[in-house]
Amino acid sequence: MMITGILLAAGFSRRFGSQKLIATLPSGLPIAVASWRALKEAHDNSIAVIRHDDSILKAIFEREKIPFVICQDARLGLARSLLTGIQNSLDSDGWVIALGDMPSIDPETIKKITTATSDPEIRKLVFRPTFHKKPGNPVGLRSKLRDELMSLQGDEGAREIIKRHISNTHFIPVQDEGIVTDIDTQEDLKAFSTKKT
Repeated sequence: MMITGILLAAGFSRRFGSQKLIATLPSGLPIAVASWRALKEAHDNSIAVIRHDDSILKAIFEREKIPFVICQDARLGLARSLLTGIQNSLDSDGWVIALGDMPSIDPETIKKITTATSDPEIRKLVFRPTFHKKPGNPVGLRSKLRDELMSLQGDEGAREIIKRHISNTHFIPVQDEGIVTDIDTQEDLKAFSTKKT
């Protein structure tokens, strides 16, 4: 199976107060770049999705040689950036959907999700890692969900589809707190930086 990794980096960071994805981590990397590197290390066939008007992140991604596609209508919600990624990889047998504000996920976790999503012996449609039984990200989705994904609207992303297919979900327990650790606010970044120092 051909799986495409998609990094969603087209948000507006409203709770953060500025473009959080360019904020610097203790490692010196912008949040989005750290998130990308984990995805790329785990799965080479990956792309990022950014807003059409995000010139700073675009410049950073170009400098880092990160392949990206432009979401022209990101203002309509998370679903639009997800659809942009899928529309640019329609020949895929599935996708691993990663979020640009989750920079501490272990690439080995992403490899496990990608491997499971591409395993025809596992007859499920959704693939999720869990940390202490709490589900997290990234999420693997099989192409049989393409029509449902293409009908998404607003800020729901794939959440409703994932809920709808809970009985058709393959859970992957991991010892990786990064799958449930995102950076939404300035306080989140401070807490993240404190953990990492």
